[in-house]
Amino acid sequence: MSAAAGRTVSGARANVEAIVRPISIADTESFRDCIAEVMRERRWLAFVEPFPLPESAAFVARNIASGNPHFVADDGGAIVGWCDIRREEIPSYAHDSVMGMGLRSAYRGRGLGERLLRAALAVAKASGFERVSLHVYAKNTHAFALYRKVGFVLEGTKVRGRKLDGVYDDVHLMAIQLTAPA
Repeated sequence: MSAAAGRTVSGARANVEAIVRPISIADTESFRDCIAEVMRERRWLAFVEPFPLPESAAFVARNIASGNPHFVADDGGAIVGWCDIRREEIPSYAHDSVMGMGLRSAYRGRGLGERLLRAALAVAKASGFERVSLHVYAKNTHAFALYRKVGFVLEGTKVRGRKLDGVYDDVHLMAIQLTAPA
């Protein structure tokens, strides 16, 4: 648990009135704790082990410095969810970006993920991002439905694209175009 949190948030009934706001450097420890909790579920994210705090701090600082949309859900000082959109660094893919997001389990299913996603997409569009891509596991039907609801389209599926603990899952490739084709 982060010192900023002051309490454990994963077991309590979540406050759906959490504030959605841009991340700050001061959020790094609580943000890392949130991601670590989701990673330890071993179901939703590609990584399953938490990143060291210095790596998380560098990620946050890089997103802020680059102007990449990175929003968090803040419930009384505890980060309980996030959505970040990172520009691709390879020149031939620079028109594209990659989205990542997650919520602590107690905060799922009540619209907070949609609020995070819409906030990040609005800033991405206003900042001239052309396209946002993501991967979502086929078993994550709730996330898939959310992404379709906000305008992402299915571009393909990597059959048995994920294997963890001997269990396969298909990986859906999705994207949303934020600008009209030239």
